[in-house]
Amino acid sequence: MKQALANRILSKVGKLYLYLRLRAPQKIKRELSIKYEGQYRNAGLMLLFDFLMAIGVVVFAFAGTAILYLSLKISA
Repeated sequence: MKQALANRILSKVGKLYLYLRLRAPQKIKRELSIKYEGQYRNAGLMLLFDFLMAIGVVVFAFAGTAILYLSLKISA
């Protein structure tokens, strides 16, 4: 049950993402078949992974900056 809901949500997100990015139905079909194995769910999944990676980069940069700032403040 939960998996079916997750798949439906990912499919809708993937469909919306491709529509907003490409707009033309022919381009959407082409992109869907080439990159996402013909499934909107895979497009939504890739978007989710990209979003999580971006959050990870921001957290990593923030942690590195905080460590550097604190180490410089302590030594000064």
